[in-house]
Amino acid sequence: MVFRSCCTPTALNITQCSEVKLVQSSKISLNTCHDLKKQRRVKRTTRTRAKRLQAENTTAQIQGCKKRDQPSNLTDIDEPQVKRQRIQFRPKKSRPSKLSNQPAKRIYNEHCLNVYEEGQMLGSGGFGRVFAGIRKEDGLPVAIKYVSKQMAYEKLHLAGYGWLPSEIALMILANTEPSCSNILKILDWYEEPKRYIIVLERPEPCVDLSGFCLKQGDCITEVEARKLMFQLMEALKHCKSRGILHRDVKPENILIQTDMLQVKLFDFGCADIIRDSYNDFAGTLQYAPPEWYLQEQYLADPTTVWSVGVTLYRLVCGCLPFQTTKDIINGILYFPESLSQECIHLIGWCLKAKAEDRPSLEQIELHNWFHSTGVSSTKLPCRRLRYKYVCRYI
Repeated sequence: MVFRSCCTPTALNITQCSEVKLVQSSKISLNTCHDLKKQRRVKRTTRTRAKRLQAENTTAQIQGCKKRDQPSNLTDIDEPQVKRQRIQFRPKKSRPSKLSNQPAKRIYNEHCLNVYEEGQMLGSGGFGRVFAGIRKEDGLPVAIKYVSKQMAYEKLHLAGYGWLPSEIALMILANTEPSCSNILKILDWYEEPKRYIIVLERPEPCVDLSGFCLKQGDCITEVEARKLMFQLMEALKHCKSRGILHRDVKPENILIQTDMLQVKLFDFGCADIIRDSYNDFAGTLQYAPPEWYLQEQYLADPTTVWSVGVTLYRLVCGCLPFQTTKDIINGILYFPESLSQECIHLIGWCLKAKAEDRPSLEQIELHNWFHSTGVSSTKLPCRRLRYKYVCRYI
């Protein structure tokens, strides 16, 4: 009895203690699980937040790049300085080229238009386009000529400049001191990837000789023609002294400052250095000599003199002397009856069928027509041509 009464409470206490311990351990384990879940939840939340922040940063960076790459205005484009320097001063390494020997040049069109203001278009053709313009610094009138590189593929080596497009090189050569006031001056030039920009002087008021004749009724008087032709001879002699053959002498390439009747020869796009002979033609076929049609070959001076004769005829008669290739070879001319004999003789001499029978530039200047006082001051259009002159082979 004593044992039983003594043991039962003890057993109960042990049971209660174990139950207490079990409950406590269960609470601990539950707390531990809860803590672990809480930690995992925190970690998961942290990772989610981190990923979200990373995604937001990435999106912001992408959007920022897009905003930088897409300018709001075309004038706001800012290329990397390295790229500009590479284009300007560090050309791309490639196969050896003649262009690589050129000195550094201004190649950006925006720089040209920062110096010059472009106006209305003056003319266009196979050579490119020409615009009126002014120099912003002092308001100087200029002509801005755009020439495609596909049309200006020929290069010439000019001392002190290196390899240049032939038109630019020959204009620089023609304008070196002592220069000639009857040749249009080149002021500046620029190079772009696909074209050249040539800036020329532009006298005011001015018009090309063809337009000048049209305003006068298709032709001009001998007195006016003599003054203009004498200046043209000065320009051609100057070109010859510099070793330049223009190859496209015609009224459309002769500029007239109308208030002074001053001549300016321009457009050296067909010009070349003087050689012994030529078997390729560059210029206007209506001004080509008969030896080109018969032999496909010509010499520098006789060809220039032939074009002078065609130009003079155009000025005083109001039309071209020959209408077909057959007419050029046959060499039969018709003149107005009122034209002076000196003028008829000079034109016929310049348009002799045989190249060796034509005068030199110096002989033309010494001709009586430039010094006679009996030249005609009247003009008749080409429909009144009556006088027949034969220049054909004899």
